[in-house]
Amino acid sequence: MRRSFLATVLLAPGLVAAQRVTPITLPPADARFEQPFGSVIGIRELSDGRIIVADPNDLGLVVADFRTQSANPISRRGGGPGEYGRVSRLWAIAGDSTLMGDLTQRRWLILDGDRVVVTVPPDHPTVRLTQGLFLGADGAGHLMRESYDDAPVGESTSSERDSSYLVRYHRSTARVDTVARLMRRPMQVTRQANAKGETSAISMRALRLRVGEQYLLHRDGWLAVVRVNPFRVDWRSPDGRWTKGAPLPVPVIRMTDREKQASLARTARSQAANPSNVPVPPSMQIPDDDWPDVMPPYVQGELLASPEGHVLIRRQPSADFPGVAYFVVDRRGRLSGVIELKDSERLLASGARAIYVVESDADDLKYIRRHPWPHSALPPG
Repeated sequence: MRRSFLATVLLAPGLVAAQRVTPITLPPADARFEQPFGSVIGIRELSDGRIIVADPNDLGLVVADFRTQSANPISRRGGGPGEYGRVSRLWAIAGDSTLMGDLTQRRWLILDGDRVVVTVPPDHPTVRLTQGLFLGADGAGHLMRESYDDAPVGESTSSERDSSYLVRYHRSTARVDTVARLMRRPMQVTRQANAKGETSAISMRALRLRVGEQYLLHRDGWLAVVRVNPFRVDWRSPDGRWTKGAPLPVPVIRMTDREKQASLARTARSQAANPSNVPVPPSMQIPDDDWPDVMPPYVQGELLASPEGHVLIRRQPSADFPGVAYFVVDRRGRLSGVIELKDSERLLASGARAIYVVESDADDLKYIRRHPWPHSALPPG
């Protein structure tokens, strides 16, 4: 029997007791794309119901039509105008326009519907400022990315005491604003520098089950910042007003030996599902310093917006709650409920009235389903 999301909590200062979280059930899918993808890292819904799909492992950048079950390529791999070196995440901007970073060539592509209409070159002022890297875009022309101080030369380890800066750029004017400070994800970093002190090579490894604070820029300009201690969501409106969320009433789970073994077993199962990887035995040794004292509440990097403007945060699996689930938090920072999925499913994107689930089969091929968003089950975002 599936346990409800309620557990005995060991409280740290400033944290609140766990409460029973309302389950949110997605309505049945109203469309499924039957052609598999090798990988899906981005989905962008168009106003006519088609979707743009970014598949870096197989099909590249395509437009898929649920009605005709066709997938047609958008441009091709290459270095010419409108071409891309490798596809990346898709960001909805104004109307049916989409922004995609071409990270291998340090440039951006802007699409109108299913056509690439602008190639933003590497020497564009904002591309130079960001080095072509961003993680978030809105319909008013803003981009978001984190800015870090350089690590010292050699090997070092960052901790929860280290910070990054959340910086907003305007694509057209190159205006830059620092809007927040974030707790960095603890990392082991190896940095090499040349004679001028400039970075010549850098490698980073995240410590096991360590997370940093996260953010999600919504298309309408609202910014969600997910804090970790205590776990809450702060919101910034497009005009710069902040709303600080209350601590979310979810379990705080200590990192016991049982939790460590459950985590290692999840890793082994995940890697065994991919024949190209060697399974990690549950008995593998992890340095004690790698493990946190408390399980993080969420999985790093798995945030998305709902059609109504909530932020959806993937819950960190644990021994008692091993499945795939997403916290739904509204724009007042309140926990509206939790969406639970099968182990083979992930939420990846939303549209005007729908949310998109990617399911994996036994061969790790990906299929896309469209589900109506359960408006009646939720308060407005």
